[in-house]
Amino acid sequence: MALQQLPLLGGTLPWNASLWKAVDDSVRGGNSSSHLSIAATKSEATFSGYLDDATLGGAGFASQKTVGSLDWNLTGYDGLLVSVALSDGKLYTLNLKDVLPSSDRESSLLYETNFTVPAGSDSARAQEIFLPWANFTATYRGRTQPDAKPLNTSSIKTMSLMMRSYFGKQEGSFRLTTKSISAFRDSRQSR
Repeated sequence: MALQQLPLLGGTLPWNASLWKAVDDSVRGGNSSSHLSIAATKSEATFSGYLDDATLGGAGFASQKTVGSLDWNLTGYDGLLVSVALSDGKLYTLNLKDVLPSSDRESSLLYETNFTVPAGSDSARAQEIFLPWANFTATYRGRTQPDAKPLNTSSIKTMSLMMRSYFGKQEGSFRLTTKSISAFRDSRQSR
């Protein structure tokens, strides 16, 4: 693949913890918690925490979401590339929104895709996870919206990393260390 990348988070752009905040199931009375910690070198971000699958009847979740508006125009790119340094092998979700809701408590359409990175690490070689736009599914309050408009890649407003319990399939501690997130395109593909 003749790959072109646009750095978005990490890589040549240092990670910044102040751009993120926790949005966990405590907003619904749950006990899950998440954190985003940045390495001293600002070259890696670790999404970690505890996922409670009991309090909300198996509907636990923990997430870290960007604050404000990213205002990314990713027109002409094929998707996102996540470079992972360390994983616990669990199933993670990456969410995008192309419209900002009026408040954090307001639900709105989001586009999500799941990914798993085999457990383990190799500090010399990150594992690269490709997330093409076609893999992002529109959802509203956790329900797939098959008739929703496609993701507007010219207006990406927020991103979040999420861990879900999937009604008892996942629970307990989780940890994912990411080197970078970039937009990618295969320059061999005709436009």
